[in-house]
Amino acid sequence: MKNHLKRSKLFIPVLILAILLSVSGCSSAAPSSGTSQAGGSAPASSAPASAQESEKDYGGLTIHIATQPSQTQPALAEELGYFKEEFGKNNINFDVRTFASGPPIIEAFAAGDIDIGQVGAQPAVQAAANDIPLKIIAAYMTGNGKGDGLLARKGSGINALADIRGKKVGVQIGSNSHMLLLRILESVNLTEKDIQLVNLSFTDINTALEAGNIDAGVSQLPQLQTVIDNGTATLLEVDGSKFPRTSSVIIVSEEFTKKYPELIPRILKTLDRTVTYCKEHEDEAIKILSKRNGVAENSYKASFASTDFSLYLDKERLGTLQDTKEFLQEQGTIKDVDLNQIIDTSYLEEAGISKN
Repeated sequence: MKNHLKRSKLFIPVLILAILLSVSGCSSAAPSSGTSQAGGSAPASSAPASAQESEKDYGGLTIHIATQPSQTQPALAEELGYFKEEFGKNNINFDVRTFASGPPIIEAFAAGDIDIGQVGAQPAVQAAANDIPLKIIAAYMTGNGKGDGLLARKGSGINALADIRGKKVGVQIGSNSHMLLLRILESVNLTEKDIQLVNLSFTDINTALEAGNIDAGVSQLPQLQTVIDNGTATLLEVDGSKFPRTSSVIIVSEEFTKKYPELIPRILKTLDRTVTYCKEHEDEAIKILSKRNGVAENSYKASFASTDFSLYLDKERLGTLQDTKEFLQEQGTIKDVDLNQIIDTSYLEEAGISKN
């Protein structure tokens, strides 16, 4: 990792001693076994962190987290002071950066600029297939099928999914929305060659629709709600049985899992606090996110109504990752990748996070 994993040189001997004393409890010392078939893995540690470990000074370590406007947990954890409350005593700082979509997060991840990221299933699986060293450790949002879809610009002549033949269609290549577009095309016996594909971020899709530069776009909440509300586009309904929902996931660099495995369950617990906050104080959470990200409150209301932000990974959610992998392989987008080597649910188990 680059300079962002900063700590005092004077502290390094203490860190080495701590690692040697606790190596038997490190998750990186044992292979992960959480898969879409098994739905779990061995715990990263057989015992909770000691009081001494929870008070350890990490010498000003900064943990870099990548999120998106559609994602609630890291932004709220920062805004509500949860990170500072949990990790301030350890002299640990958090840098929460907002990216337009998943693919740019993967680029930053591959460059070593990000420790933990929130991305869609497609970017995560595709990154793993491209040998980017990462682990999938949790979900962060699972939609009900209403959170993304095909936006048709008014006046474009698109009234049904099949009408996109020959049209300019914007999508963030490599995102979950890109996979949805591929499924839409397949459902009406079309391929990417039958449309004019334009690679755009979710925000730029809105701008291009408003300017009339594209005929349609595949986007997600909260961004897509903006052009629906202002009358620029309509959302074409898709058959949910043909387009299985996917769980977007939290990824962590393998280097971070080796250096700081004891911190990961605590980070997940902190993020899980925001899930509870959203359930109990939805209006307040929406106001915070709207102000932070410059997205209308109404867009977040639609997003909250269509999304489960819980972190657990059960058999069903793990299955969506397997479905994603198989679909991308069928499309020739990725080589084969063993999800058994990528998914590690042990940190969730150690954090005590499961489906309620």
